[in-house]
Amino acid sequence: MKMYLPPRGVPDSRRSFLKKGLFGGLLLALGGGGWLATRKSADASLPDGLKALDAQQYAVMATLIARFAPSGGAFPTIEKANAGLAADRIISMLEDETQAELKQLLMLFENALPNFLFGFRTTPFTQLTIDEQEQVLTEWRDSSLTLRRTGYRALRGVAVAAYYQSPETWPAIGYGGPPKGIHDPNAPVWKGGSEPRPIGNGTYIEQVAEAPPKDVAAEPSASPDAGVISP
Repeated sequence: MKMYLPPRGVPDSRRSFLKKGLFGGLLLALGGGGWLATRKSADASLPDGLKALDAQQYAVMATLIARFAPSGGAFPTIEKANAGLAADRIISMLEDETQAELKQLLMLFENALPNFLFGFRTTPFTQLTIDEQEQVLTEWRDSSLTLRRTGYRALRGVAVAAYYQSPETWPAIGYGGPPKGIHDPNAPVWKGGSEPRPIGNGTYIEQVAEAPPKDVAAEPSASPDAGVISP
């Protein structure tokens, strides 16, 4: 699955990755309006330090992660994996317009008005049963509308990345973790744009082989006459 979420500050990024013409913009706008939008979302325990999402957006994101993450066995809960906060961090690193569209998309999932228009449901997504939530996700995944299919892939990508970034999930999938030294948490973060990319995580540095040191004790080269037999 490929998903493009441009980094903050990239001048020629594919902005408005969700809006496909006027209809896409109008559909996203449904996420914030209508009398059914006033129906209360499920409560979610908010972590400290949210950077991008408000309480309602976080509740929707956490519910989506719970649907996409595996459960049972050796897999940790999304709370133990701290996946909700990780999703907030991922979204906070995107450019402003992409952030705004993802937030609209979250509310489009939650708002009972579009849920009624597309599925005749008058209940917010976070208040549906697990089976009903799974049905909504299937409808988005298989929709004939580009925005719904694209939105499904975008939010699934964020949810899955947020869950599996946690070392708590790695033993369950047999992953031993990244090689030692491949990630420096204190490395500078590149935001794109015209600024040169700093040396940090994700920077490829070509290794140039050094010339072997001269061995002063090496035997001198053979003379031009070496091996010549005089008549």
